[in-house]
Amino acid sequence: MTEPLEVVVINANYWADHAPQLAQILRGASERGSALPIGDPSGRPPKPDTMATVVDPGYWSGQPAELRDALAGPEQGQGQGGAGAGRLGVGAISSTQERLTLTVEEAAAALGISRAFAYEAVRRGEIPSIKIGRRVLVPRAALTRMLGSVPDSDEPTQ
Repeated sequence: MTEPLEVVVINANYWADHAPQLAQILRGASERGSALPIGDPSGRPPKPDTMATVVDPGYWSGQPAELRDALAGPEQGQGQGGAGAGRLGVGAISSTQERLTLTVEEAAAALGISRAFAYEAVRRGEIPSIKIGRRVLVPRAALTRMLGSVPDSDEPTQ
C-alpha cells in the first residue's frame, strides 16, 4: 500500500487567502504524484510555525473553501504577522468560537472508533486530515461532509 501524498505549504496564512490557486497547485501535485513544497510568492522567509502539510492533495484540490478554513484556523484576524499571532498558547482559542478542527483522538471519539483505528483511517485517507507542523488535525467541515455522504444503514441497498 502506498503512503498518502503529503505537500508542505509554506506560509499557510498567505495561501488561506489564495485557496483557489492553492487548490489548482494541489491538483497538479496529485496528478503528478509528486510533492514539492509550495512556496510563498510574497517572498517572506519560511518559518516553521507558518507551514502546513496537506495530506491527500487530491481531496483538498476539490475543496477550496474548506482548504481556506483549515489553513486560516481560528486565530485568523487575532493579530498581525502570520500564523500564531495573537494566540494565547498552542491550541488556545476563544471560548465563544468553536474550533474548526479536531484532533485525531477527538475525531475517533466522535466517530465511536478507537484512537489507533482513527490514525490508520487518516493514514489511508479514509478520514480527511491536514498536518500542521507535527500535528495531524481533522477539519470539522470535512468530517461532517464525509458523514453526510454516508447512506443511512436503515435505507435498503440496491
